[in-house]
Amino acid sequence: MKKYVVAFVFVMAAAMFSTQLSAQNNPVSVGFKAGTILSNYRLGGDMKGFKSKMNVGGSVGGFIKYDISTNFALQSGVDVYYRTSELESKADKSSDKLKSWGVEIPLYGIFQTELGNGKAFIGAGPYAGYGISAKSDGVNLFKKNSETGKASMNRFDYGVGGIIGYDFNKNWQINASYQFGLADLHKGKGGSMKNHGAAIGIVYKF
Repeated sequence: MKKYVVAFVFVMAAAMFSTQLSAQNNPVSVGFKAGTILSNYRLGGDMKGFKSKMNVGGSVGGFIKYDISTNFALQSGVDVYYRTSELESKADKSSDKLKSWGVEIPLYGIFQTELGNGKAFIGAGPYAGYGISAKSDGVNLFKKNSETGKASMNRFDYGVGGIIGYDFNKNWQINASYQFGLADLHKGKGGSMKNHGAAIGIVYKF
């Protein structure tokens, strides 16, 4: 886990340094974004007795993009997300819906090229997240259980993602993104639970 955290901090520091060097000569755009999310969890160990089905959620947030050069940019922001996934037992087919919401900060290195009246782009990078609530059957899994004295899920998440999209002129952007969680969100012994999802979003830039 430590190596991923160190890598994320290094990338963030490099991005901030590059931005400071180029901010005076290159455009910076900010704005709002909203999207639809399809998400589930990759389960392992003792959790393999369950299946996590993808369900629909959404996100809203702020957006910032630094055009470092004609063909390279840094794109980041803050997202408030809402995700749902149905956890189904493979043994008896019973299921519970897991609903979660929290905050994430993605950072993408973007390669872009002019296409038509705008720019097509593709990128990849890390993300870090913090869960505020994760409820199943009315129980917040981030809080300590009265019986065990421990929480069932970790609040902190991190991983890598990819994005592809198109900038229309100066104001509008559409994108599709993919997220591959690296943090084990399951706090119980012998099991693993990692975030997994895809999204379609729209951005309005100033």
